[in-house]
Amino acid sequence: MKKLPINLVLSYSSTLIGFLIILVLARLLGAETFSWVALGLAIGGFIAPLFNLGSDRTFVRDAVAHTHVRAIDEMVLSNLSQRIMMLLPISVALFGITRVFTNALSDVVAVVGFSLWAGLIGLYPAAWFDYSHDVRRQNVIVLVERGVCLGLIYALYGFGDKAPAMLAISLCLLGTRVLSILVQVRAWWVQHASIPFSLRGLPLQSAHNGINIHITIATVANAFLTYGNQLLLASTANPIELSSYSLAFQMMMIVFLFQGQAIRLSNRSIMEACRSRQSLLHSMAHNAGILFAGSAIMACGAWIVIQILPHILADARFATMSKIALPLCIWVVMAGVGFSISQHSIALEQERFFLFTSLAGASIALLLGSIFIPHYGAFAVAVILLLIHSSMMLINTIWLVYSINVKESWGCLERS
Repeated sequence: MKKLPINLVLSYSSTLIGFLIILVLARLLGAETFSWVALGLAIGGFIAPLFNLGSDRTFVRDAVAHTHVRAIDEMVLSNLSQRIMMLLPISVALFGITRVFTNALSDVVAVVGFSLWAGLIGLYPAAWFDYSHDVRRQNVIVLVERGVCLGLIYALYGFGDKAPAMLAISLCLLGTRVLSILVQVRAWWVQHASIPFSLRGLPLQSAHNGINIHITIATVANAFLTYGNQLLLASTANPIELSSYSLAFQMMMIVFLFQGQAIRLSNRSIMEACRSRQSLLHSMAHNAGILFAGSAIMACGAWIVIQILPHILADARFATMSKIALPLCIWVVMAGVGFSISQHSIALEQERFFLFTSLAGASIALLLGSIFIPHYGAFAVAVILLLIHSSMMLINTIWLVYSINVKESWGCLERS
């Protein structure tokens, strides 16, 4: 945790710029047109886990099992190759999905661009930098990426004769993200690899290479929990509420950033804590406490900002944000604790139970959404997210504590 402050400064600087990008687009496009950007962000939340394939949660766990540098380099190549293989099928599927919401070709391509821009975060090689204790290097690259994106939007709006189409904006954002991923991969390889770089055309497989099918399915299920009801909201033909919810949700991403950085910096120590019951219990309490306290403080700040955002955006139609701020802020605090619990569960190789709770939670959330969202709109989306995610966290916590204290389970852990 000693490196947490500097990494938080870098991460929050890049996140602040990323949030400014969203705010600038919301202000310039207006609440109704911005709903297309919001739709792309929601779809991107679904596809990000399909690019990540569980790497952010299990790569470090698999990597610490190796003792030779070459084996880790081979693992990295296998990990990246399989994740890149997801690009073509996901891109094709996006065009089909987007046609459900609009028939205009330019809008379809723009939404696909925004979706890939948001979803390609899942292709970041963040877990490689986590393992190598080189988080700061990646954070610097991401900071530069966000700055370039903001500069491009300024150039499009500042030097053009008229406001550029959404298509131009989405392609600029997408191109910058692709370039950033290439730079991140090269930066890690130059600094840490010992063999020549070469991608392989590998079928999807989970073979202790950071790819984990159970975690991938569970993460996609969690994406349905988090973003599925946003798509239901979009299907109700209420773009104003979708735009408002999306902006409020982006504020929660600032809290998620703190949670993600805290977990990233402690990821390896969490995996290593499994060597003894006492160390694991101490790690759980320590990480959950940090995430709860930090998330609570930041959620209070997010609530205040959400109250004044409609005035900054000069569009009264964004006022819906204030109605959904409280349940979202409570949810993001609970999600922080749940993040710690799930990472410790993965360290104990409890993927199957994690998968079960994720699938059950997503199914119940979508069922409730189909009933209540048509009548209560964005407020229903926020409340359902809070109730279902909190219930999942409680169940996962009970199961984790049980697993730690069952003698047979612990005996297997120590032998591993």
